[in-house]
Amino acid sequence: MPAVPTSECYAHADRLRGRVVLITGAGSGFGRATALKFTELGAKVVLGDVDAAGLAETVKQVSAQSGPSSVVSAKCDVTSWDDQVALFETGAKAFGNIDVVLPNAGVSEIGRFDPRLDGDASKLTKPNMKTIDIDLIGVLYTTRIALWYFINDKRADPGLRSIVFTGSMSTFYGSDGVGYGVAKAGILGIMKGIVASCNDLKVRVATVCPYFSKTNILDPSFVHPYPALGYAQVSDVVNAFVAAITDPSPKTNYAAYLIPDQWGVFRMAATGQFVGAEAARRSKEETAAFIKADKEKAKAKL
Repeated sequence: MPAVPTSECYAHADRLRGRVVLITGAGSGFGRATALKFTELGAKVVLGDVDAAGLAETVKQVSAQSGPSSVVSAKCDVTSWDDQVALFETGAKAFGNIDVVLPNAGVSEIGRFDPRLDGDASKLTKPNMKTIDIDLIGVLYTTRIALWYFINDKRADPGLRSIVFTGSMSTFYGSDGVGYGVAKAGILGIMKGIVASCNDLKVRVATVCPYFSKTNILDPSFVHPYPALGYAQVSDVVNAFVAAITDPSPKTNYAAYLIPDQWGVFRMAATGQFVGAEAARRSKEETAAFIKADKEKAKAKL
């Protein structure tokens, strides 16, 4: 699998100009770096983070680079549905619409799943679910709200629209953090689960999957298990986001962009291509009938 050249990542980057991009977890790391790059490319950004100080610093940097009119923000705890709704409303009120959504907020493993590593193993205790709440439930909230905004977009031709998730190489390599591993594997499940909806709405979808990278998500005491591989570069992660959003080819829709080490971006063939091919054959009438039948089934269960 050859690396995707940086020039290819930016071949269609002009498609970001004038787009409105909403990013959660924008107070540091990938979120801050993508906000800076996207506004450099002419996008407007809507930024959210639970870390108010980090968020303010990102807004300051974006404003200095691209002007204060290029950014709005709101403190946002992604585990709060109301916070996320308010973040989207902030963006829509300021810029009129939401075009691209990056459900990026995440944390590393909080607590340990093995009882021997998590307190007194002689007592049965409930596992800490905070990682799942932030890294998976929060992403589900962001995705649900994004779909609602896309469905209710009244523009005759909305143009480029996209959802790109922040996954992890742990989905493929495995992780000794059970909550983190489950959450990141679940993100690929979300991507595959929204194929029919996003095909109908003409929304591009992809997942960017970095390996260990030197961002705030890593504990300061972290020791790389395979130091010869080095760390995934933040710049490569940003390049992957640009490519995932802007590449117009149907062949790269639903792809996983892998940053496994310090040696660049790799693209794995569309993980939703088979489901996507079937869903693409559905007419709008068939999709509407499917959704109606699904609603009726749900009502029958109540």
